[in-house]
Amino acid sequence: MDFGYLFTSFDGRINRAKYWIGSIALAVISIVFGILIASLFGMTTLGAILITLVTLALFYPAYAIAAKRFQDRDKPGKTALYGLVPVLLVNFLQLFGMTGTPEQPNTLGWISSLVMLAVGLWFLVELGILKGTTVPNRYGPDPLAR
Repeated sequence: MDFGYLFTSFDGRINRAKYWIGSIALAVISIVFGILIASLFGMTTLGAILITLVTLALFYPAYAIAAKRFQDRDKPGKTALYGLVPVLLVNFLQLFGMTGTPEQPNTLGWISSLVMLAVGLWFLVELGILKGTTVPNRYGPDPLAR
């Protein structure tokens, strides 16, 4: 598998298996860094800033994976931004303490949680479960036909 293509390119299409491999890899990286940062810095401002930097670093590869998967579904790759940008904004709201605490979220915290849930469910169904187009489309040939 060409991980350089998977995480950096916006051209072409990928099937569900490659999407899951890429998404799980990014999730593992995010979790490992999250645990490491939380254990070293706790819930301090520096810890929150480092978590945000990790999120920013993983944004590009997440966008590349989702864009190629949307293209496999014959939708523009930019469609991925409709889900990824709100997730990034929620992270910034959390960084600045605008969502309350995890134990006691405020109204914006609840709204942020609902946004994250909606995006997660949308991406799960659209990108992780539904098949791509089985014929060549404007983004390239069917990745399963090769």
